Amino acid sequence: MAAAPPIRGPKPRSLAANVPPTAGATDTATSDIPLDKTRAQFRPEEFDRALLQHGKEVMWRKAMLCPCVRQETNQCDVNCEDCDGSGFVYVDPLPIQAHMVAFSNKTRIYEKFGLWASGEVQVTTQAEHRLGYRDSLEMKNDVMVFNELITKGDRHGRRARLADGIDSARYRIVTLTKALVKSADGILPLEVNYHLKVNEHGHIEWLVAGDRVVPDGAMVSVHYDFHPTWIVTSHPHATRTDIVALGRARETVEALPIQVGAQLDFLADVNRNLPTTG
Repeated sequence: MAAAPPIRGPKPRSLAANVPPTAGATDTATSDIPLDKTRAQFRPEEFDRALLQHGKEVMWRKAMLCPCVRQETNQCDVNCEDCDGSGFVYVDPLPIQAHMVAFSNKTRIYEKFGLWASGEVQVTTQAEHRLGYRDSLEMKNDVMVFNELITKGDRHGRRARLADGIDSARYRIVTLTKALVKSADGILPLEVNYHLKVNEHGHIEWLVAGDRVVPDGAMVSVHYDFHPTWIVTSHPHATRTDIVALGRARETVEALPIQVGAQLDFLADVNRNLPTTG
């Protein structure tokens, strides 16, 4: 068999060509590709600038295990007035900026297979805001709709702390769009500012006309706008650090912004009676 003809043209350049050395002479790599090449360095001031320009304003609340949880069974008290049987209390509300991105934007698969995707987002905040598991993030400038049944005069859990004649929905109400109650004549719509109103705290305050037609213990369907609340449910990047040398006398390790996964509160806790915004 005849030998293959030689390949003509310029010789292939080394992968190491024109790579500026930035590391010391202690690199013992035997590969033709050196490890001592320029690497990107995270600039926190640029990230903070982008976050302030494009981030969402949220109210961050830390989640803590409620002391009502019993060590013998690891179960919480379902009648606890602090956690409403959720096992978590929310403390230290702090307004922060958060970058929030949806997990998936490919939804056409659900048209064919009929699956249902729950509301989930990726959340990134400044490095000093170390979000923890079950922490709450309430969006301050966004609204979405919610519909639920409440019991007039319900006085369990945190609702027990409200004054007489005031009830709360799961979330603090921004705008009450509709309220219905079942009467002897069928379903009766309730008129806002005649039968009931929303006070400055986002709670339902019953007016005289509402007290006449809606007895305590009656189920009322309310449809309203509220500020979406997200619960941290996963930690894709639980910790992040970087070695910083540029402009420093010596290399230092600095914390980077972490990323967490969060889910809409009412999807993460379908049996909860009251939200983390209560």
